[in-house]
This record gives sequence, structure tokens and C-alpha cells, in this order.
Amino acid sequence: MPRFAPEKFAPPVVTDVVDRPRLVPRAAPVTVVAATAGWGKTIFAASWLEAAGPGNGAWVSLEETDDDPHAFWSAVATGLMPVVGQRAAEVLRKVAAGAADVEDLPGAVVAALRLATRSTVLVLDNLHEIRSPRVHEALVRLAERPPPFRLLVTTRRDPPWPLARLRLAGLVAEVRAADLAFRTDEAADLFARLGVGVTAAQLEQLVERTEGWPAGLRLVALHLAAIDDAAVEDASADDLDAAVRAFSGQDHSVAGYLLTEVLDRESPGTIAFLETISVVDLVRGDLADALTGRGDGSRVLADLAASHLFVQAVGRPGRWYRLHRLIADILRARPAPRRERRDLHRRAAEWFRAHDMPLDALRSAVAGELWPLAAELAGTHAFKLVLAGRARAVEGTLTRVPRPALAAHPEITASLALARVALGSDTEVATLIDLGRAGSADVAARRAARAAVLLDVSASGLARIAGDWERALAAYRSLPLEPDALAALGMAGAEAVPVIVANNRGTAALWAGDLGAAEHHLSLAVGIHLDGLAISQLNASAYHALLRCERGELDAAEAEALRVVGTAVDNGLEQAVQCVGAYLTLARVVLDRGGTDEADPWLDRVADVVALGAEPHVRLAAAIVLAERREAAGERAAALLALRSPGDLAGRRPPPGLRERWMAAEAALLARAGRGAAARELLERMGRPTSDEMLLAAAQVHLLLGGLPEAAALRASAAAASHVRGQVVGGVFDTLLAAAAGDEDLALDRLEDALVAAAPWSLRRPFLAEAPTVAPLLGRRIEIGSGAAAFAVDLQERMSASQPAGAATTPALTDPLTGRERTVLRYLASTLSNAEIAAELYVSVSTVKTHQRALYRKLGATGRREAVKRARLLREL
Repeated sequence: MPRFAPEKFAPPVVTDVVDRPRLVPRAAPVTVVAATAGWGKTIFAASWLEAAGPGNGAWVSLEETDDDPHAFWSAVATGLMPVVGQRAAEVLRKVAAGAADVEDLPGAVVAALRLATRSTVLVLDNLHEIRSPRVHEALVRLAERPPPFRLLVTTRRDPPWPLARLRLAGLVAEVRAADLAFRTDEAADLFARLGVGVTAAQLEQLVERTEGWPAGLRLVALHLAAIDDAAVEDASADDLDAAVRAFSGQDHSVAGYLLTEVLDRESPGTIAFLETISVVDLVRGDLADALTGRGDGSRVLADLAASHLFVQAVGRPGRWYRLHRLIADILRARPAPRRERRDLHRRAAEWFRAHDMPLDALRSAVAGELWPLAAELAGTHAFKLVLAGRARAVEGTLTRVPRPALAAHPEITASLALARVALGSDTEVATLIDLGRAGSADVAARRAARAAVLLDVSASGLARIAGDWERALAAYRSLPLEPDALAALGMAGAEAVPVIVANNRGTAALWAGDLGAAEHHLSLAVGIHLDGLAISQLNASAYHALLRCERGELDAAEAEALRVVGTAVDNGLEQAVQCVGAYLTLARVVLDRGGTDEADPWLDRVADVVALGAEPHVRLAAAIVLAERREAAGERAAALLALRSPGDLAGRRPPPGLRERWMAAEAALLARAGRGAAARELLERMGRPTSDEMLLAAAQVHLLLGGLPEAAALRASAAAASHVRGQVVGGVFDTLLAAAAGDEDLALDRLEDALVAAAPWSLRRPFLAEAPTVAPLLGRRIEIGSGAAAFAVDLQERMSASQPAGAATTPALTDPLTGRERTVLRYLASTLSNAEIAAELYVSVSTVKTHQRALYRKLGATGRREAVKRARLLREL
């Protein structure tokens, strides 16, 4: 689940707001509040949300970064989770984690809110930041089929919706600038609340000349309040009337006047305060004091926030404030000496650093072009920030650093490279590494040492992305591992370097098939105590779970993988590549126990990670497990397609052991499909296997091809297995080998060995995969007795259930149905029309028709009724 700043879901604190009952949204499920800046859209929305009652509403402040369907619905789901109750929140958590397809996201949100414990309202502030057609299409569908919640959006421009049609249908209510404009009585209430004494004639003149613009009236009110106060002291009340009469009445000049002249006429102290704090996006009292040198920051910010004019209070802990965007833009655009600006950014950076906010400190240093300070902050803190899952924020900050500064400051260059590698990106990483190494020659020894650590870790990650584990591990040889040497770097998170090294050595050993070395290194990585989350340790735990699964220890593997998933969910890292080992583990555990469909949610998560650009070893491992899932369901053609899904690996160097396993799996599938020549060709390309596991896999293919002598020779050259899976797989193969040689007694003995080894772990897949040969022997073994009788009977029942009458003559689909197509197929079997199906799924009718055409093609049908009949025949429905 992506990590969002808390203030994103905090509505502005509403005080001194004029009660305007005429603006209460009409009885429509969706309300659109559309007006340009300064018309009070956000304050109105905040008041509307407050009226809904505590705990009944959610607020989401939209930004540029939300302009993507996954990001948008993730933000919406995250904002709603605290107010909908536990059951609904669990569904929304999956949406926030990106676990659903793009077109399913709005429907998933609606489904979750149907489980909510109370009526819910949702405010989407600043919808104009969203331009994605897919997001707007989904929102229109929500409006057309009213969702189980009230929705209010604020925007500076009309959304690309059919507003006229929706308005006529009573589905959307609109609040526009003309509605938000203050009437004279409302302006009088506002001025009274702000303590400004004006006559009725003056007030009417101001409302007329501002056209009721709320921001303008507030600005004028504060300006006149200052004049009014002065008039009391100087006995010159005429100043107030003169100020009102001098006010321009033209549209654009009103805006210009209010945002420049009125702002300039504020007290010098207020202007100086605002200009000073404008260098940061968020500010609190003590930070304001550090920037201004004053001691009244908290009071001034509270006073300004109460007016809803210059700053807004946000819900971040510690009483934080944000400048209004318009005001901030104006203040930042004002000419100011570069030295003064840089000094303010320096003060901000030092304050953030002193308050343990290194990312904010780094942002301020970069904004102020304080390259030495930015280098110090990056060298000290970027490593730990990246390990804690903040790589995207670090990368976004350092991308703005110009090339000359990168060349002169290797810590910045190395930190940018590390952040990109952690995100799975190799964009310019090689160039950055070269630039960083060149720059390290010209800096002090300690700086160079920090940069070297960051660069070596980046180089290893870059090699890993290419699948070159040999080069990846070589990059670690120069890394310091001793505690004293790491402490001397003065680099936050340096104690995790041994974890990173052990994690990668263990992962490399796992993919190479060296389970003993993998156990040693991964256990070491998992066992080192670190404060807080480190993604390298998360990765080690995920692959340690997969290692246990490789050994056949299913219960322990499942428990450890679920702990990894829980940690990922808590930290918004569900789509991080460091979690993929846990997802692969959980899918394999399901398959090993004899399940099929239950593996799909975990395989979907694997697919989400792979879609983001996974490394070659992850893609190969994912393809192998997906093929196992398809084969377990009897979909051999689909299993072959899955094995070929990694695509072109040219220029990549996947681990030899994993590549062998991939090729052996395909050869076995080809042999079972009767394509002996292709299977033999694959075996020849694979060459002599490099591990006992692969010797056994190759022997199995030879046996499937009728090569009993070759199979027996390879089996004899493989050492006895020391772990559960090896014992079970070896025992089942020995059963097949003895049966092929006509020695039933030996076959029954070897089957008994395999059953006894597998029963404690419920490791069923090796038996089920060989059901045609094993099933008769299993019946005989049960008849004569077994030390694992209950397990044997369970296997027999599963084998019987997987071979119903007539199944052997029912071909599997060569092009399997997708999950979405299966969903549409279920609806096609009902009496719903295409339009009604689209409404139920929150997709367009054209999308339903696209799935319908694909279903007809795959099922060989020409119409809806024939497609349903054919699907039932093929057991797809």
C-alpha cells in the first residue's frame, strides 16, 4: 500500500465560517463544486463534511501524483479506511495495495462501502489535478449508478463528465462560483465575525465590486480591519471610507489588486512572516520561529489560520499549517536576494535535521541549492531512507539536482542511483555510478567512504536487475562489514550493510539451488537485529520462507510468508519486489497441498510486482509457479504458455540453476503432451544438470519419453535428499521407475517411503502430478497397510475427484480464460443485459462486449447461450 502523508486526508480546520444554508447540496448522490481559486470551495466542502458528523466522512486532497487510476483509487481507499468499519476496511486495504485490476478498482471501492457500518460521505478536493480519462470514466459510472455513499468533489474547472445529462437525471448537483459568491447579508456576517465595522452602503459597494468573491472579501476585510484600528487611534475614520471608494471593480484588476496591493498593504511584520515561511510547504510554530527569528510563530499561525486567508491548519501531529497555494505562489515569486532565500532554506534544512526529519531536510537543501549540505544529508540519511521504503521520495527529490552538482558531490549521485535501483529501475544508474566514482576522488576520505558504500550497493542492485548474480555478489566484496568500520562512516542505517550482503548471498544461493548456503545466509540476514523496517531484511524473510517451501516445510513456510505480508501491508510495501518471495511461497504452498484456485490471489500479487519491471529471476520463478498452477488445473497448453511468458531474456543472465529448472519444467510438459522431439531438444540444450534436484527432473523427462535406462542412470547419480521435498519427490520417482521396470513390490515400498515423508506436511502435489500411474499403486498400498493411511486415503479421494466420468474426453482450452472473463461469463449465464452487467461491474458496455467477444472466440461459440453451454461442458462455469 502506498505511503501517504497524513495531511492528505485531513480537511482544513473550519472556524469563523459564515452559515450559508442555501448552499447545502441538493439531494443528489454526487455534488460538484466548480469555481476558480479563491471562491471558498475547500472551506465549503470542509463545512459540508463537518455537518455529516464525526467519523462519518473522509477527505482526500488530490495532487498531481494521484493522476493515475491505481494512485487515485489507492488514495481514495486509504482515505476511506478509517471511517468505514473493519470489514469494509479490509476490502479497501486490497484496493490501496493495488491488488485489483484497474477496471475493477471503482467496483471494489463500492463493494467495500456496501459493508460499511455507517452512512459515509467522501470529499475529493482539487479534482482538477486529475486528468486521467480512465479515472473520470469510472467516476461518471459511479454517478450513473449511485454508489452507497455521498460524494462531493471540488474543482477549478468542469470535469470531463456529461454534466447536463447527469444534472437532468438528478444524479449530480452543481455548486458554482455564482452560488459561492457572498450576498450582502452573508458578507455582513463575515465582516462582523472578523471585527470589521463598515456601513451598509460600504458593504454593498464592496460586494458589488468584488462580485462576492469570498477570498477577495476576506482579504479586504483584513485590510480594512487594520485601517479601522488605526482610525480609532488617530481619529481619521475617513481613511476607511477612502479605502472602500478606492477599491477597483474590474474582474482581473480585482484579482490583481487583492493578491498584490492588498497583500502589500498588510503590516510589514505579517508580510515578512509570510514571505519567510513560504520557503517550506508545511510549517509549525517552532519552525516558523527558526525561520523568522521571532518567538510568536504558533500564535501568528493560529491567528492567520482562523481567518482562512493565508494559511490552513492541517491534521498532522504537532499542529502544522500549510500556506494557501495562491498566496505561497505569489510570495515565492516575489523578488528576493538569492543569498536570503538560500539562508532560509538552510535554516529550514537544519531545523528538519535537528528534529529527525531527514527527508524534509534534504528537500529544503535541494530547493535552496545548498549542495554541500544536500551532500551531507544524502550521505548520512539516504541509505536508511531507502531501506525504510522511502526510495521514491528520495528519487523525486534528487532528480532535481543539476548535473554539475551531481558531478561534484558523489553522495548525492550515489543516493540517486541507490533510490532508483531500490525501485527496480536501471535508468541512468550505470552513468550515475560512474559519475559518483569519478567524483569520489576529489572529496574527503569519510565522504568518499560513504559514497563507496552507496555506489557498491547500487552496482550490485544494477547487476541483479540484469540477472547477473556473479557481478552482483562481486560488488559486495569491498563493503565494510565490521561494526567499528560501519560506525565510523557516520551513516544512518549502516548497521544494515551485513544484512544486505547476507540477504543477497542467500537469495543467489537459493536461485542456484544451493539450499544449504541459502539457509546459512538468509538466516543470518533475518537474525540480525535492526531498529525499524529494512526492505533488505524483508526480502531475506520472504526468500527464507520460499527456502522452507523448497525443502517441503509447508507450515513453517506459510507462517513466515504471512508475517512478511503483514509487515508489507503495515508499511505500504505490498507491491515492492522485496515481497515477491512471500507471494511465491504462499502460492506454492497452496499447490503443494493440492489446491488450485486458492493460489490465484497470491499469483495476482506476483503479477503486479512483475508488471512493475521485475528482475529476470523473479520473472522465471513466477512463470514456473504459474505453470504449476495451470498444470494442476489440467490446463497443459496454458501451462506451456505460462512458462514462455517471461519473454525475451536476451542480455539478461538468470541464475543457471533457475534456468535449468525452467527448462526442465517445459520439457516435462512437452513430454506429457506427447511432443517427445521438442522435449529431447530442450534436454540437450540444458546439458548436464548441475544439482541433484535437476538430475531427478531430467530423469523424470527421460522416463516420460520411455527412456528407462537413461532415467535409471541419472537417478543413480543423484545423491540422497536431506529435506522433505527431496525425499518425497525422490520417493515418487522411484515408485514410477520401479513400476516401469515391472517391479510392483519395490514400487509399493518406495511409495510407502514417500507417503510417510509427505504426510506430516500434507505435501500432496508430487503424488497428484503422477496420478495415472500412482493411483492404482496407492489403492494396493492402502489395501496392504500404510504408516500414513489417512494421508493415502485423502490422496486417493483427490485423485478420484480429479478424474470425473468423461473428463478424459473433455479437452482443456488452449487459450485459458482470464479472471475477468470468468466473471463476465458468470453474468452471461444470468438474464442480465450487457448494460446491466456493465453497471454491476462499474465498467463500460464496450468493455463488456470486448470480454464477450473474447469469450466467444476462446469457447468456439457464436452466441451467448452457446458460450454458456460450451463453458459448462468444459467445466469453466
